[in-house]
Amino acid sequence: MLSIQKLCDDFEQALGWPYESPGSNDEHGVDCSGLFVYAFRRQGARIYHGSNTIWRKYLTSKGRIQRESQLKKGMAVFKWREEGDPQQDGLGNFYHIGLVTQTKPLRIIHASTNGMRVRAEDDAHGWTHWGALKGVQYTVQALMPESTDQPDDVTALPMLRYGARGSEVVRLQLMLRNLDFTLEPDGIFGPITREVVKTFQAMHRLEVDGIVGPLTWAALEETIE
Repeated sequence: MLSIQKLCDDFEQALGWPYESPGSNDEHGVDCSGLFVYAFRRQGARIYHGSNTIWRKYLTSKGRIQRESQLKKGMAVFKWREEGDPQQDGLGNFYHIGLVTQTKPLRIIHASTNGMRVRAEDDAHGWTHWGALKGVQYTVQALMPESTDQPDDVTALPMLRYGARGSEVVRLQLMLRNLDFTLEPDGIFGPITREVVKTFQAMHRLEVDGIVGPLTWAALEETIE
C-alpha cells in the first residue's frame, strides 16, 4: 500500500515544476495526471496517465463534492464537465485532477495550465468530485471512545458485516449512496459494500474493520443529518 504522507510530500516537492502535456512526468515537465504517475512511481507503483481513466478505473470510492469537509488528505479531486465525454459512456469529462495534501487548512496540489506550472490552491472552488485512490492506505486507526452509549435509534440497528443480507443492508447502502459513494442498493453486504464501509470509517477516524456497529451507524446518521 502507498503511504499517504510520501504521496503528499512528492506532490509538495513538485511545486513550481513546468506544465507540459504530454510531459516527461518529472521536473522537466508534467501534466495533471502525469504528476500522479510520478508520485506512484516513486513508491514502486503504477497508475494510468489520464484523469478520465483514473476516475473510471483507479478509485475505490468516489462522489460529488458537496462540502470541503468531505475531503481527506491523500484524496484525488477532479474537475468535471458534461460535454466532451472522451469514453462515450455517459459519465462526462473528468478533465483535470489534483491531490489533497492537507485539510486544515485545505491544500490542493495540481499541475495547471494557469501559470503553466505545478501550483497549490487553498479552497475547493471549481473542483467537483473526490476519489479515494486504489493502492493508497487511507486506514486511520484511532482510539475508540470509552463510552459506548448511543442514541436509542442507533443501538437498535443490527451489526452488519460481510455476508449479511436483507433490508437493513439496503438501508446501509442507501445511506452510503446518499453520501455520494458509488454503490448499488442490492441488499447484499459483499466486497464492494465492505470496501465502501472501510473508506467511510477511515474518513471518520473509526476503527477500519468493515463492520457496521453502533459507532459506524452513529457516524452515518450524524453525517447525513
